[in-house]
Amino acid sequence: MPATLTMSAVAPRVAFARPRTCRRPAKAARLVAVASGESSGKATKDFKATWSTDRSLRGDQKVDLNRGEKMTITVPATSANMGPGFDSFGFAVDLENELVLERGAFKVDIIGEGETSLPRDESNAIIKAVKDGYAAIYPDEHLPIDDIKFTSVNRIPPARGLGSSSAALVAGLAAGLALAGQDLAKPQTKQLLLQLAADAEGHPDNVAPAIYGGFQVSINTGKQWVTQAIGLPKGMQAVLFIPEFESLTSETRAALPKEIPVADAVFNISRAAMLINSFATDNFEALRYACQDVIHQPYRGAAFPMQKMIDAALGMGAHGAFLSGAGPTVLALTGGHGSDVDADTMATFLAVEVADAMLAAAKEDGCEGRAVISAPSTAGVRCKKEETLLRRMGKTSGSVF
Repeated sequence: MPATLTMSAVAPRVAFARPRTCRRPAKAARLVAVASGESSGKATKDFKATWSTDRSLRGDQKVDLNRGEKMTITVPATSANMGPGFDSFGFAVDLENELVLERGAFKVDIIGEGETSLPRDESNAIIKAVKDGYAAIYPDEHLPIDDIKFTSVNRIPPARGLGSSSAALVAGLAAGLALAGQDLAKPQTKQLLLQLAADAEGHPDNVAPAIYGGFQVSINTGKQWVTQAIGLPKGMQAVLFIPEFESLTSETRAALPKEIPVADAVFNISRAAMLINSFATDNFEALRYACQDVIHQPYRGAAFPMQKMIDAALGMGAHGAFLSGAGPTVLALTGGHGSDVDADTMATFLAVEVADAMLAAAKEDGCEGRAVISAPSTAGVRCKKEETLLRRMGKTSGSVF
């Protein structure tokens, strides 16, 4: 009987049950210390340093959004796992959602993806995340949202393996932190955001690149979530085949085995190491092997022609291909040899050829969908605050808005 790894065996974290995360704060009390540097006993056990850049709102103002101002939170799509890096690897893609906050009667507008299906009241997941982000700074305060209007501009297709739920979570938490006066460009704010988001999801593979951008490799130390960036080559492109049907991560995760053979663990560990080395050395010849996986893709891709699309992409010259997140999107990597994509027609030609091959493989099996040629992005979550047009017009005319 082959050796296996389970939750009670030698290496419990290889099993598929939800990994142990940072103990949820008493919730905000523990995490507010990250942003403020204040000491409150065990709540600050892991975060003792203060930061010269710390700032908080002054006086009685507890919501950093005035009338006539507009706050825009931008979050990228993400592709998690990258084959062997289950629950650990992920990179940002240049497809972005925006969350716009303005003063006005409470309202949730949705533009784009999900506009006919997502809730437009306080049950919307983004609104809950906004409250959680704010509570991380002001645990004893209630965020008054009755006079805040929220507009979600969604370009990331939901339930397709491109991190739409993670983007919503990060956008909401980031908005809550920004409303509480935190600067999202500062490292301590991003660290706090990572702890909140990864605790909420139970794994960091999507939220880490959504926050920091680029290619992130993330772990849980047992005390906190930690992420590190891996360099992305200039000119790399990500060819996406996005099926028409949706796939919920919760459902595909439930279908995974609770234990795996040691041989399968070794298979994935070796390929994950080779994948990191391929990016670190810009040596992409090995990616066709380094993107292989045996512990989650065979189960998640069994119901549609995932492997046929991967084989088609590799056959047309893609460096590597894999199931994006929990699927059903399949992603193939092309380019990346330092050429200027905007000026190099060969790089574009090869990406189109790979896209066409994936479309043909899907069509052959009756899998409807679309191909999108995108690129990895180094941009993570960011916040922009500006005056509204009405306020600018008011200043010009002398009126006050």
